[in-house]
Amino acid sequence: MVELGLFLLLPVAMYFGWWFARTMEKRSISKSRQLFSNQYFQGLNYLLNEQPDKAIQVFLELAEVNKDTVETHMALGSLFRRRGEVDRAIRFHQNIIAKPGLEPEQRTQALLELGEDYMRAGLLDRAERLFSELIETGAHTPSALRSLLEIYQQEKDWKNALEQAQRLEQVSGEHMGELMAQFCCEMAEAALAEKDIEGARRQLRQARRHDPRCIRARFMLARISSQAGDHSVAAELFEEIAELDPDYIPEILEPYLEAAGKAGNAGRGRAKLDEWAETYNGISLVLKLTDFLAEEEGGGAAGRYLVETLNSKPSVRGLDHLIDLKADGHLDAESSDDILKAVAARLMSRQPDYRCHNCGFGGHSHHWQCPSCRKWSTTKKIHGVLGE
Repeated sequence: MVELGLFLLLPVAMYFGWWFARTMEKRSISKSRQLFSNQYFQGLNYLLNEQPDKAIQVFLELAEVNKDTVETHMALGSLFRRRGEVDRAIRFHQNIIAKPGLEPEQRTQALLELGEDYMRAGLLDRAERLFSELIETGAHTPSALRSLLEIYQQEKDWKNALEQAQRLEQVSGEHMGELMAQFCCEMAEAALAEKDIEGARRQLRQARRHDPRCIRARFMLARISSQAGDHSVAAELFEEIAELDPDYIPEILEPYLEAAGKAGNAGRGRAKLDEWAETYNGISLVLKLTDFLAEEEGGGAAGRYLVETLNSKPSVRGLDHLIDLKADGHLDAESSDDILKAVAARLMSRQPDYRCHNCGFGGHSHHWQCPSCRKWSTTKKIHGVLGE
């Protein structure tokens, strides 16, 4: 009877033995995971508090690469790259790639990071091969294309850069027209250097197809037209530039007036300056109009126009020109000193007296604590032409 009882208790004992071992295993795994979790978040905390050295030390303790720690190792490799320790970053990411059992997405991400390492190290040929392989496999194509596009720009390989930009536009839907137009302009510059005028024109037409508002293509076409004696075409292109982006008016003033003059349209060129002045009052245009007024109506009219303009829009270059007019006797002797003083005062009133050496904040009064970055004793008097 006792033997029968012992026999019946045997399965129970085996069950409790299995249950105890299973419980201890779960506790061990849980404890290990809890330790990993604590270390992981401790490292993140160091990163957030801008203590990368401590963060690196913590992450290095999580040395074993597996599917649970691969993201941490990739982040650590990226951290090394940002710190300039590219060799260590390469070793980290190569180590990740060499580990079996990684998810395909994890391996692809590690390859992308390794490619970034190679780029940072200047190993552009290796990076190019790696990104090209990723694109061929269809893995992370947009990211790989962007990196490959950056490589070709660094290498000034504009033909391949154009091809990658076109592929990136097709894959991502991102508009790349402005960038592609610049690549075409670069190839046009190369063609001009080889005296291939027709090749340059072809590239510039392509640039305008990619970006109908391309300013650079118009500049280059105007230059080509002027050299070929097509001054009317050049003047029209300069007028298009002024209409598309008035900020380029200072760049086109002289070549536009020259082209208009050679085309027999000097009057139109003069009228265009007046037209542009209604919406653009940059000092280059003001000074050019001042010179025209001096020729047409005399120095007195030019001086009055310049004084009136500088009263509303002070400029150092304008003040210098005004002094020249005074020296030549084109300003009223009784009031000229007051005019110059008033313009100089307006110029100075627009300049800050103090600047923070930490963030660049400027102001007219001294602050012991910078109102912008909150640093102490960083705001001091400005030195130089407009300062001490």
